[in-house]
Amino acid sequence: MTKIGRPVVMSAEERRKEILNAAESLFGEKGFEHVTMSEIAEAAGMSKKTLYVHFSDKRELFKSLVKSSYIWSEDAFQEVTAHPVAQLKECLYIIANHVLSERHIKLCRLAIAGQLGIEGMSDTFYEMGISTSRAHLIACIERIPAHQRLLTLSGESLADMMFGASISKPFIDLLFMKKPVALAEIYALIDQSIDSLFLV
Repeated sequence: MTKIGRPVVMSAEERRKEILNAAESLFGEKGFEHVTMSEIAEAAGMSKKTLYVHFSDKRELFKSLVKSSYIWSEDAFQEVTAHPVAQLKECLYIIANHVLSERHIKLCRLAIAGQLGIEGMSDTFYEMGISTSRAHLIACIERIPAHQRLLTLSGESLADMMFGASISKPFIDLLFMKKPVALAEIYALIDQSIDSLFLV
């Protein structure tokens, strides 16, 4: 027998997740400008009034959606191997998986296509994505002893070289040309770039 009664109350965090999922789906289908807060509320299964409790407007909602896409899990960059060069490769694989993911590409396209003009949006993309992942990459490089480095460059320069050599071109191709990306090929580029810069 089915229980009848009050529906299970969602936590504020669960409700925000529902809203962000609904908004992401609608933005992907229709584009940012063509989606209303009413449609987002309906897709999330709540009233517009409840939606406005969590987000003051559609621009704030989109900014939160971008932020949520860049929240790395606590163990994303944990040290999985004692060997620092292997750890560096793992770090770049994780970054490649995120940067080249369908979700990340869609959010970038939405922001570009809509020229949303949301204050702080470029800062959000930079701080939450580029800066955080770059900092993890630099930290991995700094763990590699100097005698294993084939070039006497800073961690920052080496991080930029490796990202540029392996991920940036496929990202641009995917974002603007919709050219498919084979992650196995990206991993091979990562391995080649790291093996050319560090002694194993």
